[in-house]
Amino acid sequence: MLKASVVIPVYNEAFELKKVLHALKNQTYPQGGFEIIVVDNGSTDNTKQLVDQYEDVQYLLQVEYLNSSYSSRNRGIEASGGEIIILLDGTVVPEKEWLEWGLKCMEEKKADIITSNVRFDFDGNVTAGKIYDSNNATTGAQTKNRGVAVTASLFVKAHLFDKIGKFKEGAYTAEDGIWTYKATHSGYKLEFCRKSRAHKKAKTYWKLVKKQWRDAKGYYPYWELIGKEVPMYKKLIRSLLPYHPKRLNKLVQNVDFKVSLYQKFKLYFVAWSIWIVMSVAHIYGYHLQEGTE
Repeated sequence: MLKASVVIPVYNEAFELKKVLHALKNQTYPQGGFEIIVVDNGSTDNTKQLVDQYEDVQYLLQVEYLNSSYSSRNRGIEASGGEIIILLDGTVVPEKEWLEWGLKCMEEKKADIITSNVRFDFDGNVTAGKIYDSNNATTGAQTKNRGVAVTASLFVKAHLFDKIGKFKEGAYTAEDGIWTYKATHSGYKLEFCRKSRAHKKAKTYWKLVKKQWRDAKGYYPYWELIGKEVPMYKKLIRSLLPYHPKRLNKLVQNVDFKVSLYQKFKLYFVAWSIWIVMSVAHIYGYHLQEGTE
């Protein structure tokens, strides 16, 4: 039996996927010990032609649930043969020892789930939007305090998908938080592995706004799962209040350089605008959910 299966959901990401596949082909972990499964969610670029260049990379097409990376992950999970299933985004490029350290951490920490240390690349152009986006990676504190992680680079023992179930079909967002919360609250152990490193390109401001809107409107099912009550009228009032400056310190904790005072000044207004966008999205998502019940 294979030790690991790397499942990569993609949609029109051939440029970044090429870097990911190259990185996977240069891992320190033996090539024969893991398989690679690319699940295409209906791309219109040259994704299939790219994957076809790799004889030992499996290509799957998932079009039943378009725009759902979670359904794509489900198809990859179903086709996998590894003891460990690794969910890797098509834009997250692993370092050479990423796989070796991820599997080693899982063994040493006796963990059922391991989340990698995903760092954000700024491409030589540091902006406030990119600094804010760097906070969308899972941190050690988040795994310890909340018991949740994102699926950007997540190592999972395969049998957990039999116990917990797979992701909700057709879901667009929040399923990684929901699934990992269910797993950790069912007694399975989630750990952060600092040495299993990968890199992801930080988003520019407008791409970030689009992502935060999409993510925030899907939070309600997660809040419902954890029993968190969020009065929508309070959410609206809070969104109009100034963003608290003390929060800026948390927003600069996941970068590998010193953030200047001027950058913090711009970050304040970016953070405030994102806060408003997310609050409105929360309210919109809440009413969408109420309308389906």
